[in-house]
Amino acid sequence: MNNQETEAKKIEQNITEPKVPVKVAQPVPNPVPASKEVTPKPGYENIMAENGVNLIPTLSKEEVIVAEKKKKLNVGSIVSLLILVVVSILIIGFNIVSRMALNSEQAKLNTYEAKVNKMTLKMISSNEITERIQLYSRVLSEAYSPKSVVDYVNAIASKSGTSVIDKFSLGQDLSFTIDGTTTDMENVSKFWYLLSNDPKIETVTLQSVGNNGNYVKFIFKGKLILKEFLNSTNN
Repeated sequence: MNNQETEAKKIEQNITEPKVPVKVAQPVPNPVPASKEVTPKPGYENIMAENGVNLIPTLSKEEVIVAEKKKKLNVGSIVSLLILVVVSILIIGFNIVSRMALNSEQAKLNTYEAKVNKMTLKMISSNEITERIQLYSRVLSEAYSPKSVVDYVNAIASKSGTSVIDKFSLGQDLSFTIDGTTTDMENVSKFWYLLSNDPKIETVTLQSVGNNGNYVKFIFKGKLILKEFLNSTNN
């Protein structure tokens, strides 16, 4: 009986006494080491993700040098191309300016040539006029009046007596032929003498003479002195 009572009391005590909560120890996590920031190699910046794993193998020094050389070559090519473009623009601009200057000088030259041509034409026209005047003066100075020559020879024939000139032929060099008649041979001789001693007659010859009953026919040929009749014409 006592044992049962004692157990019953223990059970009641256990039921009535509040249970104290037991703290369970939480496991402490191990510290995670900070990840090292990886610097991407040149030319592969976009291949690696942030705080990710680099899937591309690390470049060797030779590959890095080659990549740097390619960059330098690309930059050098761009610079060379820019220089070539600038030089081409300068050359084209110089050609345009030179062409404009050449066209301007050509226009001036054409204007000068036109003026020179006008002056040349005027000089040629003036020279032609002068030459024509000189030619006219020369022709005029070398001209003579045939009428004055015929009148002069008729005057000599009238001095001889009864000699009459029926036909008188005169050449450009004042060579002449006289066909005429007279009453007798004495008048023919006198006429011949007057012609031979005239200062304006160079030469004279009796070509033929003949008695035709009532009259005597004669033919004289000769040449007059040109300058004598030119002077008389000018005077």
